[in-house]
Amino acid sequence: MRVAIIGADRPWGTLLAAELSAEFEIVALGAEDTSDLAGYRQVDLLQRESLDPVLAGVQAIVHAAACDPVGTDEGAVLDLAARGTYVALTAACAVGIEKMVLLSGLDLVRDYPEEYLVEPQWNALPRAEAGSLAPLMAELVGREIARTGQIEVRCLRFGKLGAETTADDAVAAVRQALAAERKGHHWSLTHVASGGRFA
Repeated sequence: MRVAIIGADRPWGTLLAAELSAEFEIVALGAEDTSDLAGYRQVDLLQRESLDPVLAGVQAIVHAAACDPVGTDEGAVLDLAARGTYVALTAACAVGIEKMVLLSGLDLVRDYPEEYLVEPQWNALPRAEAGSLAPLMAELVGREIARTGQIEVRCLRFGKLGAETTADDAVAAVRQALAAERKGHHWSLTHVASGGRFA
């Protein structure tokens, strides 16, 4: 299976591109001009004209660009999360890609009281800052486009890399999401935690 990893210049994307390359043909994409990944390509994640050519022949997308936002320009962070996810999904639908694995973060539910057993269907509690809102905006865009029935979006919320969610558990969750058969539900949300309150 040919899989595009969007956000391969971010920690989660870099990890997944490296770990999944043994079993999938990886197309590593990102906004930054440097990456240690072989075959990495810099693209403008906000422009369909940049994404369309590199998605040719791709069968699934792992979208890691919004789950670990970077930068001090809050407008740019939110634009990449919302419009970047929209561009990726509409480009995917246009070329017939039927599956996206969208990475998000457990920080969206961290402000519930410690004693609560928080499930994925609980409402997110983002903070009033771009770094907290960006993953939620990506989720909302993913959910709404999935509802059109053109593409399945499996959203995985990860904790802190290596602490709350181990690399092995993250890779296993993405691998399972890529391999899972479509069962009629076009949107799903799962918490991926190796330890701590969300495990």
